[in-house]
Order: sequence, then structure tokens, then C-alpha cells
Amino acid sequence: MSKNGTPSLPMNRGQMLIRATLFFVLCLWSMLATADTALTDTEIALVNERLFLLDDPKSSLTPQQAFAAYKRNEFTQNTQNKVSFGFTQSTIWAVLPVENVTDAPLHGVIKIDNAWLDNIDLYFFTADQLTYLVSTGDNVPFLARSRQDRMPSVAHEFPLGTSHVLFRINSEDPLTIPVYMGSERAMAKALTKNAYIYGALYGGLLILLIYNLALYFYLKEIKYLLYPIYLFAFTAFNFTYTGHGFWLLWSGSVSLQQWLMPSLMFCYLISAVMFTIGFLNTRTCLPALYTYRQRIYASLIVIAALIFLSGDRAFIIMIQLIMLTILSVWMLVVGYLAFKNNDPLAKFFIPAIIMGTGGATISSFATWGIIPYSQWAFRGIEIGMLLEMSLLSISLGFNFKLAQKARIIAESNALHDPLTNLYNRRAFSKLVYPSWELGKRHNIPMSIMLMDLDWFKRINDQFGHTAGDSVLKAVAKEIKSRLRDSDIPLRWGGEEFLIFLPNTNSEQAQQLAKVLRAQIEKIDLNKIGNVTMSIGVVSATPNQIDLDKLIILADEALYSAKEKGRNTVVVTSYNTPVAD
Repeated sequence: MSKNGTPSLPMNRGQMLIRATLFFVLCLWSMLATADTALTDTEIALVNERLFLLDDPKSSLTPQQAFAAYKRNEFTQNTQNKVSFGFTQSTIWAVLPVENVTDAPLHGVIKIDNAWLDNIDLYFFTADQLTYLVSTGDNVPFLARSRQDRMPSVAHEFPLGTSHVLFRINSEDPLTIPVYMGSERAMAKALTKNAYIYGALYGGLLILLIYNLALYFYLKEIKYLLYPIYLFAFTAFNFTYTGHGFWLLWSGSVSLQQWLMPSLMFCYLISAVMFTIGFLNTRTCLPALYTYRQRIYASLIVIAALIFLSGDRAFIIMIQLIMLTILSVWMLVVGYLAFKNNDPLAKFFIPAIIMGTGGATISSFATWGIIPYSQWAFRGIEIGMLLEMSLLSISLGFNFKLAQKARIIAESNALHDPLTNLYNRRAFSKLVYPSWELGKRHNIPMSIMLMDLDWFKRINDQFGHTAGDSVLKAVAKEIKSRLRDSDIPLRWGGEEFLIFLPNTNSEQAQQLAKVLRAQIEKIDLNKIGNVTMSIGVVSATPNQIDLDKLIILADEALYSAKEKGRNTVVVTSYNTPVAD
């Protein structure tokens, strides 16, 4: 066979993080898409189109009978390069003719690139005589295999002339049988490439997991915990069905390998449902779904328990694949409904799920034989999920930014009076005390101006509270227009205002008070007419008096201004008030 090139894909020019993610995934994709090649010393080749196939529904044939049937031309040549046979109770027999036209024995390795097949038996025939047989697959512990590679593989020395390799394969899992052949050197090269691919995949998933766990411990929001759980569930499931767990961790336990994969798949399904409900703002955007979430989780656990009680692994896996398809549609529907209800995270969630479900669908179709087999199609779920997980992490970062912005706004609102947009009394200690303490170091004069609108209750009684609010807003606007950036105006309570004037002596404060009193008197509010204000002013250096005492003196000056007939300014020293 000739080597097929993999077309390059154009670089996405979106945001930097998305572009980097896509570049990484495209590189991963190109590495996964191993082309079908001829048997060379550097490349392995997919040889399924050279196979001859026979379906044995009753699994009744012996290897000798199956090989005799092949010699009678009862096998069908796999001209369509079929790899996937879906769920079947049949035993699939396959024959691979190997012709050695060299002048020396040919050392080759045959690999079945699927880690979940239960029983794989290989029979080697030379001159129509059985010379060697080997068993592998999930039912054979790694220590009992002739080659302890992650994928089932067998090394053999083919003599001169034509030899035949007879395969007998059956499994309770979907029968996907990609048969590769190559030299030891080519297999080692392919193993190294796969190590880089999965190292990048698991490394990327681990980084995303740690990043979002850190966000959770910082923010204490449940969605930042549900995402790492969802991410970990997929990674554990992937680590099992790709054979890494059996290869590296539980190589001696066949039953653990066969039952852990469907168990972890259910964990992945349930975590996906929990993540969807917790990630989106279902509490406000989809309240009915949020209300019934506990019942949904409990129902999924009950379904899982009932299915596992059947003890039929093939049935369990088939139901899981059906549930996975339903889950994909459900997640998209929930995302769409959340988007329609103005959930900002839905605009990230929908494309992310499309990527993940798209990759999973391609993998499922390749496994069932609906679409032609290729490495990228068979591993599509990994590519799709990596894209999905990356985009969801970006969305969580976006949500973190929104949360920080909302927190800043909330903190700002907590310090501001919503009517006048001046600082409120709560802001006094946060804003004034630091300036007061700084003034102590340099003995800088500070002033406080306490202001009260005259006869404000009459305005509310005669014209209503809406008119009173208009007066307060107009006065606040006038106050802000006359102050420096360093001055701190506050609505002290009701119709009372306080202005803190750092680095301001008594004369400067008195002059400002005169201007404010005169300008406020000029405010004309249609039916209400002019309003007036009484002002008490006091000045001191922080080394002379406490801030709380200074406020008391300002209040006494304001009271004195009221007694003197209102619409006046009273500037007080520690002993003698002075009216203007």
C-alpha cells in the first residue's frame, strides 16, 4: 500500500487561548491519524483489507475446521477494509496471508489496536500446517502474554514463501478489530508516538483539573468542583478503555479490567448530568430542572444498579452507549434552554458539548461500523473531549472574571448610597480613617463639614417623597461638583451630609461652606422652589483631637447653625463657634 498524507488544517485566528488549544489538538489529531502504510522497517500498516473473513454465529468451528473452510474459499475477502462489527455474539474468524519474498525469514509483529476485546487467538500456519498459536485479549493477564504491550500483539518469524495467520476473535464489547503489522522497530516507533500523544492528553487534562480545583478552593463555588469531578471521571474512564490501567496498574486482574470500564462509564454519565445542572445557572434560568436535580441523580443511580444486577456485560455496555447518546442530546437541549433564558455560560457550554458529543459520536460510529475506520475516527472521543474540556475551562475562567466583577460592583454598591451616589455611612471607616492616620504623620490640618437641609420634612409632606428624593439628588450633584478628588462626600443619614476635607484648614473649609450654601440656595426645583442648608464646620490636626470628637464638634456647629435661623454656616473652634 502507498502512504496516505494527512492534509494540514488552517490555523484558527480566534482568541489566543482558544487558538493555542486548537493548535495543540490539531497536532494531537495529526499524530493519531496514522496512515495505512506498506510493511516497512519504520512504519506499521493497517492490513484489514488483506483479511479474509468468516462469521461463525454458533462459535462451533475449531481452528482446523476454520482454516479448511478458508482453503475451500468459504471466507470473504475484506475488500471494503471493514474494521468494526458492532455488538455481536458471533465469533469472527479472519485469515491474513503473509508472503515472504525475501531470501531470509521475515520478523514481524501483529498488533490488534483495541484494548477492550475479550478473546483473541492467533494460529500460524506454514505449508497448511499449524506451527504456532497464541492467545491474548482482555481475558489474558499481561504476565501471561507473549508480548506485554498495551495493545494485544504477537511477534512471529515468517519463513520463506506464503504463511497464513488465522484469527479467532469474540468479545462482549463492540467488535472493532484494527489489525496492524510491522517490524519490531516500527512497533517501537508507534509505541513511542502513542506515549507522546497520551502523555500530552493526560497532561493537558491534569492541568485543567488542577487549575479548576484551585479555582474551587479559592471561590468555594460548587461548579468549580463539579467540573474537576466530571473531568476526572472521563479521564479515569479513558484510562481504562484505552488499556492503560490494565497495562500499568491492575495487569493481573482480568475481572477488574472487564468490569471497571462499564462502572467508570456510569460514573462519567452521572458526573456529566451533575456538571450540566451545576455548571449552568439552572437555579435561576431553569428552576424546574434545578428543583428535581436530586431525583434525577437518584434515578440514574437506581438505573445503574438495576442494569448491573443483570450481570450481562454486553447488555450493560449497550445500554450505556444508548444512555450516552441520550445524554448528549439532553445536555445540548439544557444548554439551549439556558441560553434562551440569558445564561451567559451557555454560549460556551453549547459549542463545548457539540465538540465533545461530536467526537464521541464519531468514535461510536466507527466502533459500530457505520463509518469507515481510521485512527482519528476511533479516537475521536478523546479529541472531542479535549476540545470540550478546554473550552469549558475557558468558560469557567470567564465566569470567574464575571464573579470578580460582580464582587467589585457589590462591594462598591455596599459603600454607596443608591439615591445620591455619594458614599454612605458604612464607607466612612474604610475611606476616612486611613486619610486621618496618614495626616497624623505629617500634622496636616483636616476639616469636617456637616450639612443638613432646612425644613426637609415639610418638602416630603407637601410634595411627596419623590420630590424629596429629587432635592437630595440635586444637592448631592452640587456638592460633588464643588469638591476635589481627594475630598470624601457622604450621605450621613436622611437629609444630612458629611464632607471630609483632608489637608484643609479652617479658612479654606469656611470658604467652601459659603460657596456650597449659596449655590444650594440657587437650586430651583420647579414647584418646590428654592431649598436652603445649614452647615457646621470644624477643623483641626489629627494630633490635636480624635476623629470621633471632631465629628461631635461639627454636629454641635450644625446645631448652632440651626439655632441661628438656618441657611447659615457656623465654623467652630474648640471653644468658640463663629457664625457666617
